[in-house]
Amino acid sequence: MVTTNDILNFAFTHKIFTRKELIANLKSEDQIGSPGIFSEQLNRLLKSGQLVRVERGVYKLPDNARKDFSVVCSDEIKQINQQIKIQFPFIDFCLWSTSTLMPYMHHIPNLNLLFIDVEREVAESVFNLLNADSLLRVFLMPDQTNFDRYISGSDAIIIRPLISESPLQLVEGINTPTIEKVLVDILGDVEFSFLRGSEINYVYSTVFEMHNINKNKLLRYAARRGRKEEVEQLIDINKL
Repeated sequence: MVTTNDILNFAFTHKIFTRKELIANLKSEDQIGSPGIFSEQLNRLLKSGQLVRVERGVYKLPDNARKDFSVVCSDEIKQINQQIKIQFPFIDFCLWSTSTLMPYMHHIPNLNLLFIDVEREVAESVFNLLNADSLLRVFLMPDQTNFDRYISGSDAIIIRPLISESPLQLVEGINTPTIEKVLVDILGDVEFSFLRGSEINYVYSTVFEMHNINKNKLLRYAARRGRKEEVEQLIDINKL
């Protein structure tokens, strides 16, 4: 069944679109459902100001539109989430991957890393669980040297320590990072050495342009990671 999020997701990839284009896309994704429900959801977005009618049957996002951020949960992420929950039902962890960053990058690397941020005390146990049957290589908290030698340019699962009070959100029942956590983590973690110089500026600018950012949450988590000054500099330099 079509939802307002389905319509907004389409709208964010098209500056201006027609009703026919929207319906064709939703049909291709098997999301259109009842025509009455579709019209109801579309009218709800128009009344709330989340969509603007340009002319009859033609729509666009308002000029100041920002999309809420969420990690896309791939089948691989869903499978790993289930594995961990079955074996360790009471631990805190979150899942995401480098594909999260691709929409915001100028130069896109050929890189597929899946991150499991988990409580440090059980990180090795989670490593042993996944290392036993994963098709991908699994690495436990690699340092810069090990990352450069054994991971860089390869597909891999990386188990990392979950910082206490990390900002997280549920997506499809899976714990994932908020955009504020992502923005701080990419600024210094060894796994994101491909983001240097102008590229990190481009990512920050693009993310701030596309999404609602809670600066208080961003700076609070940055302070916990000892990166508050660096984040503030990026915000200032890019006038974000």
